[in-house]
Amino acid sequence: MTQRLTVLGALTCLLLATMAFTGPAAEAAWTTSMRIHGGKLQLCKEPLRDGRVRVNIRLDNRGASHTHLGGMSRTRGGERVDVNHRTAAGRLSGVKSLVWQRGDQFVAGMGEVTGEGAGGDFLVSDLARC
Repeated sequence: MTQRLTVLGALTCLLLATMAFTGPAAEAAWTTSMRIHGGKLQLCKEPLRDGRVRVNIRLDNRGASHTHLGGMSRTRGGERVDVNHRTAAGRLSGVKSLVWQRGDQFVAGMGEVTGEGAGGDFLVSDLARC
């Protein structure tokens, strides 16, 4: 019994040390595509088995002093699909996603609640893997 507890304790210590030194993997996987007034529009991709790619988006507004908007769009065959975030100062949005396939147009951007902003086309191949 004591030997089992010793092994369990050693494994627990190893797990905690690994977590402390590596940090959360998701933090390193995001590509910051834009920065405005302390806010960051972040994207990453998840390849799917059929050749398509899931593109994830979040708005990291933890360094901003006011609310920002961020979003992305995918256009396929003339049909556009949007996902958007409105994130208050000091907050990190949740994650939203769109599925992209070869031939789709992909656009992302961020801006102010008053309407000013920036954005443009992005290459999905340039995004970090989630």
